[in-house]
Amino acid sequence: MWLDNLSQAVVNRFWQQCEEIEPFPRNLERLTSIALPVKLTKLPHLKLQTIESWLGRRGASFSFNCRSRAVRGCLVAYGGQGFIFIDETDSEDERRFTIAHEIGHFLIDYLLVRETAISKFGDRIVEVFDGLRQPSLAEKVHALLAGASLGVYTNLVERDETSGQDLWEIEDSADRIALDLLAPPEDVLSQSDTSPLRFQQRLEGMTSVLKERFGLPVSVAGPYACSLLESVGRGQSWVESFRPK
Repeated sequence: MWLDNLSQAVVNRFWQQCEEIEPFPRNLERLTSIALPVKLTKLPHLKLQTIESWLGRRGASFSFNCRSRAVRGCLVAYGGQGFIFIDETDSEDERRFTIAHEIGHFLIDYLLVRETAISKFGDRIVEVFDGLRQPSLAEKVHALLAGASLGVYTNLVERDETSGQDLWEIEDSADRIALDLLAPPEDVLSQSDTSPLRFQQRLEGMTSVLKERFGLPVSVAGPYACSLLESVGRGQSWVESFRPK
């Protein structure tokens, strides 16, 4: 299974709130404004200081409390709402994935946790999530709050400025949600030829489909193709792993 039950539930809810399915390649910008309490903002040459200044000019005093640096994207969420900032100078495929990735974090790591806490403790728990009061003893010991980010929730899509190349791996639920929104596994597999005998041919073919049909950046398309092929038993065999390239 590509998504766990919780992740699948938030993806299904997203599309239900959109009331339409966007054709490929998706960018999700318009549908996000329809389905979620999120504002998308594109700024050139995005840096942490740029985000702080943008929020400050709109009356929201906020600091990352670290040295400013270039980022590809950023999610800032508070009060049940969020801002997604993306670097407008990035290529279209990079912007597409950045938006989807930050939507994934907003859905699974912020909104779902917040709503689940409200259903458990009632509306008063919102004061804890928004950093307006300390949690009570009962709230502290509850596992729901153990890994929750209280106050302002942030997530950054980092940029590797030293190598000039992003090294990406499918690491968390937000990554998987992003890929499911942009290139659902069943659609990718139905449009890819997994029959070639050599793994490299299968990998190159699916990577090409992910780039050309679904609009994924190459840094994401390759690892995703490899993961999908492995999930259907068409990954690299142990014999191929020892074969000279």
